[in-house]
Amino acid sequence: MSLRTFKRIELAESQLKTAIRLFVSGGDKFSAISLAGAADVILCRLVSNIEKENFTAFLLKQKAAKGGESETIQSLGRCINDTLFINDLKHMDDGEDGYIDINIEECTLGAILKAIANYVILVGPNKDFVQAFLAWGQLNLDPKKYNIYCDPNWKPIT
Repeated sequence: MSLRTFKRIELAESQLKTAIRLFVSGGDKFSAISLAGAADVILCRLVSNIEKENFTAFLLKQKAAKGGESETIQSLGRCINDTLFINDLKHMDDGEDGYIDINIEECTLGAILKAIANYVILVGPNKDFVQAFLAWGQLNLDPKKYNIYCDPNWKPIT
């Protein structure tokens, strides 16, 4: 076997595409979360490297603008990953009972969308797989619950 060189963006894109494929085909959602989470780690770093604001930094800025309690980007990122169970699928802490209570559909969708947000910051929204996933969302997700048309002024209908 010969040594090959890969760009980090290629690795993240491959992981994200596989996560999406697993999710929309009804495949292993635990693996989809892990792959989307791994892709997102790379994508966040790549966004930071070009001195742009990643998804977590954007949320932190929004939270501060609304008068939310001060938080670091690391603590907010950990909180988001914990909410989506990204960390729970990779780690087990001492004293845990070995069980996870998870809404697997919501967490998988969230992990993928988080990674897509950072991917779009880097590459833009026009890649075929991004457009295909957004189209899938428009066909399969509830527009009262999800911003399926990417409207910046959208609010969920409760």
